[in-house]
Amino acid sequence: MNQLVKSLRPALFALGVALVPVLAGPASAQGVLALVNSRPVTSLDVEQRIRIAALTERRRLDRKSALTELIDDQVKLAEARRIGYRITEEGVESEFEKLAKANKQNIFEFEANLKRAGIQPSILKDKMRADLAWGVLLRDQAKRGTQVSNAELEGAIEQKKREAAKVTEFHLLPVVVVVAGGDVGAAQRTANAARAKFTSCETSLDELRQMPNVALRPMMIRSSADLPKPLLATLDKTPVGRLSQPGASDQGIEMVAICEKKVLDNPEASRSNVAAALSEKKISENAKSYLAELRKKVEIQYR
Repeated sequence: MNQLVKSLRPALFALGVALVPVLAGPASAQGVLALVNSRPVTSLDVEQRIRIAALTERRRLDRKSALTELIDDQVKLAEARRIGYRITEEGVESEFEKLAKANKQNIFEFEANLKRAGIQPSILKDKMRADLAWGVLLRDQAKRGTQVSNAELEGAIEQKKREAAKVTEFHLLPVVVVVAGGDVGAAQRTANAARAKFTSCETSLDELRQMPNVALRPMMIRSSADLPKPLLATLDKTPVGRLSQPGASDQGIEMVAICEKKVLDNPEASRSNVAAALSEKKISENAKSYLAELRKKVEIQYR
């Protein structure tokens, strides 16, 4: 359900009204397209699922795929009922309210915007109900057959350590040499002179500030895990207390002072994080086959 909240945040009602002309068309008759244990899936359901996918997930669905998803939703709900798990209306309404708040709206505004976008709130709630049921079923599966063994965990931790055992935290001070009067050559010479004089962030900053056309930006802290590879390569080969090689930008000639480098343990290699990632991977890999198994337990009739 958290994933649904995240998918709605960037897209929903900034685009909701604008999408109506694109998605809207002649109203389809509510013909029954399939029965899942005698529960109907209609052409209206299909049209609504196509709209919901486009609006909330920026995903284009054809009618066949939409019908498959709707049948799968009924399969998930049937299995949840079979194992005795009931999705309460209070639970669905609570999730619906969370979505409204995520979009900075109250429930009434949220429903009104859904209707303007051609989506019936009740049908979105039906999807939410199936998503909640599926979450419960996957957790149940995890308990039954997707536990991570000690051998798997130890192997994954060692692999993670080999890939990236450490993370470097850089304390950086950006330095810009302004190109005055369009004289790039003069700016480049100033940058080279600054690099030659700079020996540490503790002793050389005042001298930099006194140089003509040189501006210092605020100190920033960046992790090697978040830096693009070309910049990381430059920072790695620049010693602490020195300025990096100058490079041209739209601001002028830019360099970075390396004030500190801290080598930290890679959080991704921690036992708990690796175990969680392995478990999630197993669940994801098993979800498709699990759903196929559940389909065999219900009666599906296409019309």
